[in-house]
Amino acid sequence: MMSKFVKKWVIGVTLLMAVSLAGGVFTSLQAQEINWQKELKQWKGRELRVIMIADPFIDAFQAIDPEFEKITGAKVTVDSYPYDATHEKEIMVGASRSSDYDVIVLDCPWVGEFAEAGYVEDLKPYIKASDPKVIAWNDYVKSFRDVANWKGKIVGMPFGAYFVLLHYRKDLFDKAGFTPPKTLEEWKKIAAYFTNNPNYPGLYGTALNYFRGAPIGQAWFEYIWNVGGKPFESNYPGSPNPYADMTPKINSPEGREVVQLFIDMLKYEPPGATSYAWDERATAFAMGKVAMVSCWSARTPLFVDPSRSKVAKVFATAVVPAKKGIKPVPPLGGWVMGINKFGLQKDLAWDYIKWFCSVPTHKEFMKAKPVGGPPSRYSAMLDPELNKMFPWYKTIYESAKLSYADCRPRIPESFEIIDTIGLYVSKAVSGELSVEKAMAEAEKKIKSLLASSGYYIR
Repeated sequence: MMSKFVKKWVIGVTLLMAVSLAGGVFTSLQAQEINWQKELKQWKGRELRVIMIADPFIDAFQAIDPEFEKITGAKVTVDSYPYDATHEKEIMVGASRSSDYDVIVLDCPWVGEFAEAGYVEDLKPYIKASDPKVIAWNDYVKSFRDVANWKGKIVGMPFGAYFVLLHYRKDLFDKAGFTPPKTLEEWKKIAAYFTNNPNYPGLYGTALNYFRGAPIGQAWFEYIWNVGGKPFESNYPGSPNPYADMTPKINSPEGREVVQLFIDMLKYEPPGATSYAWDERATAFAMGKVAMVSCWSARTPLFVDPSRSKVAKVFATAVVPAKKGIKPVPPLGGWVMGINKFGLQKDLAWDYIKWFCSVPTHKEFMKAKPVGGPPSRYSAMLDPELNKMFPWYKTIYESAKLSYADCRPRIPESFEIIDTIGLYVSKAVSGELSVEKAMAEAEKKIKSLLASSGYYIR
């Protein structure tokens, strides 16, 4: 019997109506056919090497890559590492002009860095030369398309969009008469209710990212928009040019408010919360230690796995809350696939990328066991079969409509900016520095960094 990936794909995804998003119109994705035997070249004896993050969906690559191998004859090898190590190793690949990897998987904030350094190919010529039905570019979430675009170049094909969702214990909320918080004020009240409550022994209100460096630095960017702040003068949702005026606003009242919020929320979190990063906050929820947690949607599938979660049948999701009177901005993150500028197998790399990121393969990526990938396409978010399998896709779709491509800066200095903010926020949370002193120092460091890079004139 012919493989389901090899045969002509007939996509049964037809949206019932057009939907409006961020000022643009996404029309129905019509049924399409892709004959992969004809679309892809034969690469027998070749090895394609991919470097990427060791996030939960890594197993999904292992589940579906054999189909590409079957079609093309190529062998796919994926090397994956923790977050900081992935960035470090990918920088080394580019700086040394190494051809060790063909496909470079980049996080949103790294897009500008790798584009400006010339470490990845501009994919626009590849996309232009490909069948539009295979690419289906307008099917990607609008903000994620914006992420992939840097100064008119397509740095990578979107495939793994993340949105921070509020995950909450529906059973506990129903018992207590709560609905999902829409404001940070409600969120704090609910967290307090479930902490040290004799009716819920051993339970805490929530868990945040506090680990020093990138985890808490990114957490600051998760909340700054949702208290009505902005990190730089022209960086805000709806800005015509987020990088036109990079005057830092790190030490603004809103910037300090986020840090104070982190300090205030500590009393509603489990012991040792200051050492929590992405995995730890998700595990705390999965193990039933906290009543709610805001975390990336890539980790949501872990919560429905009964072998790893005690809340598999009792949790639900909602759009993240914002300060009263502020429109929520769900943090957007995730990954794009780029081609190594110094790779020696660029055509093979493109064959893999356009196959992996296509509508039919993207759907199989969602469905892969044990943990599928996160949806990056409207067709996946609105697919009836996928929505039945993954009820939280409705929340992802609602979050996508509110998301902002530059919710974390994408300039080359992004990694250092986030790490610097993380260092000083951590010092404030630990009591090493006052909130005012910590954020003044963070802003001073970032001003210096931006001035030396030509963004900011002191």
